[in-house]
Amino acid sequence: MNSGLIVTYTKDLRALLAKTLSSQDAEDIAMEAQNHMSERASELERAGMTALEAEQQATQDFGDIKEMSVELAKGYPPKPPLDPSKLRWLPELSVVIFLGFAATTYSIYHGARGVESAAQNLIPSTLMLIVPGMMTGLGRLKYPRIRPISTLSRMATYGLILSLSSTACLVVLQISGKATLTETFPMFYGFCTASVVLYGIMLTTFKNGKAYNFVRRRLRD
Repeated sequence: MNSGLIVTYTKDLRALLAKTLSSQDAEDIAMEAQNHMSERASELERAGMTALEAEQQATQDFGDIKEMSVELAKGYPPKPPLDPSKLRWLPELSVVIFLGFAATTYSIYHGARGVESAAQNLIPSTLMLIVPGMMTGLGRLKYPRIRPISTLSRMATYGLILSLSSTACLVVLQISGKATLTETFPMFYGFCTASVVLYGIMLTTFKNGKAYNFVRRRLRD
């Protein structure tokens, strides 16, 4: 059925929801509301009402549109400052920038010293690729529908790979005796360990597994 009053109600509800929620969440909620009202109108028609009367009654039964927009928005994450679709290339762009920075550092020293310097610059920097995903994962403990986890997960994965690869370079240099600043290596190994831990937290909170559900229940309690 979905015509006339129900369509108008749905359009206005979507517009109100879009002020505080992402466009995708607003669309999902509005369509669910439209389906609910359409089913209700169909029931009323079968009970003897005209199509117009059924739609009027269905929208009235659903509730005041402003009050419903507030009620239906509960449990959804607030509207993000940027459209998630515009961030889809951010992980790859970040990797290019980080590798460019490492290449510049290498070009200053060259050889083993250049590799060592580039790795030491990369390891702590890669935390910046992992922390956004980890923070988003923690945000999911309150807003399970938060987006865009796929983009941030990809960026964090790149960060972890860069961190592990850079740490492996330091290990090789240290074992081969070509390293010059070995006294600072424990600090960089600590940064790499932190990357692994933060990445693990992100994975745990991105998936609706037992650990994630357990923490969510504890927070609600």
